[in-house]
Amino acid sequence: MFSKKYTRHYPYSKFSPGNEFKGLPATSLGITSETRFMSGLDSAKDEYTTWDLFVVHVLRVTLNFTIFTYMRLLDIHTLIINTWELMSIVLFDLNYKISSHKRDPVKHYYQTIIDESIFYWETLLYIPWLFWKVFNPRTGTPVGLSRCREYIPKLNTPKSVALILQINQPMFHSPPEIPQPYLDADRKIRIPEKKEVQYVIAIRNEYFTQCKSHMAAERVRVLREIGRFITWCCLVPTITEISIYEKMGACWDGDSSFIDSIKNSILVELVALGNTCDPSELKQFRKVLPQIVLLDKYTKATYVVNDEDSNIPNINTDVTVDDILSAYEDHKKLVVTLCDYRVKTANYEVLANKVVENNLQPDDPIFTEQIPTSPDLVFAPSNEGHQITRLCGYTSIDPNTEAKVKSVLYFSHIKFGYPFFSRAMYHYALEFPFKLLEEVPEPEEEEHPTMIPPSQDIAKIFKKISTSTLKQNAITNRISRVPSPQSLIAKSLA
Repeated sequence: MFSKKYTRHYPYSKFSPGNEFKGLPATSLGITSETRFMSGLDSAKDEYTTWDLFVVHVLRVTLNFTIFTYMRLLDIHTLIINTWELMSIVLFDLNYKISSHKRDPVKHYYQTIIDESIFYWETLLYIPWLFWKVFNPRTGTPVGLSRCREYIPKLNTPKSVALILQINQPMFHSPPEIPQPYLDADRKIRIPEKKEVQYVIAIRNEYFTQCKSHMAAERVRVLREIGRFITWCCLVPTITEISIYEKMGACWDGDSSFIDSIKNSILVELVALGNTCDPSELKQFRKVLPQIVLLDKYTKATYVVNDEDSNIPNINTDVTVDDILSAYEDHKKLVVTLCDYRVKTANYEVLANKVVENNLQPDDPIFTEQIPTSPDLVFAPSNEGHQITRLCGYTSIDPNTEAKVKSVLYFSHIKFGYPFFSRAMYHYALEFPFKLLEEVPEPEEEEHPTMIPPSQDIAKIFKKISTSTLKQNAITNRISRVPSPQSLIAKSLA
């Protein structure tokens, strides 16, 4: 009996690919299916021993442990980088507050000591609030103009920026195919049942309806993000150019209603920000609000979002001369370029053909007409919780061949929002050395002044009329309508 049991026991049993392995349960090897287990074995062998199975098991356990350790180290590395970046932001703001403080040399010695003591005491109280402002994880969009500007660096802000957006494609299961008539083995035509065909058609209709609803929701999300981003860029005085890139161009690749949707999204966000401002902040917001111009890089069409007359008060209300002057002086223009994959395909082909035919020079303006210029800062927010580490086909060119633009790319795990915008602006500011802007002394008046800009010329005409004709006729400085600049120039010449 013992000999029989001993002969039936195989200490080195073999396992072939065609047979089922029953010696050990799959769960003990960390295996969920026989197919995944077979993929770890050497396919050149016809039979596998217990040692081969043990080696595969050890390798799988080692691989799982290695991946787990790598992901934990990656999380620690990301945490250290983010913490260091936040600390750098705190030091940047604190350094700016201390460096921008200036002593008054006219004051008395003891009064200076008191002022300095008060300043350093306020700085000491400012540090906890600064840490809370930077490290607060629940920070959303601030309320009010002054609060929004607190999260924007005062130095080293970019002149041109770009935003990389993505539309998430629908991830639904593909619907079944519509049953078709076929020939059986007896060469007879078999027609599917009507109920089966109707059932499949209903499933397909529901699938396509869900896809359209998903794409419409994604388009609304992208439109809102475009409007919010442009509104935030209006608060940065140095930004004059914005490039919006979305690979498919779903928000502007269509008729004029698509552009109207972008205009409406921008105006809605501007109104929403204006509603959160105080009356004093609202007047300041109107002064810093630039003229927003949309430029489709493929069709070369230009659209104006807010006209120049929108900043001028209503003609039916009484306004002062100062209000009119503030409407024309220092009017900034913000150009928003809309780009998609056609810039890299169609525009590049047109540009290549013109270069070959006309033998263009590197500084020819046609290059910047077909391809957007390189921005100083590129924003790439996370998409559905996944960090983006690529530009999705975004193409740009240096505006000047002599001076190359070194763009700063900001890929972050933070989703799109004002905290992401603030972190990206500070990331760009920290790339350059800290240096306060020195006040430029006003030039002395010359006997033969240079040409005056149109805005200043209009302002002088306003002042001339307001100080001469209005005073002579004993009329107050309040008027009931806003004359056009052309009529003012004609009156002054007359």
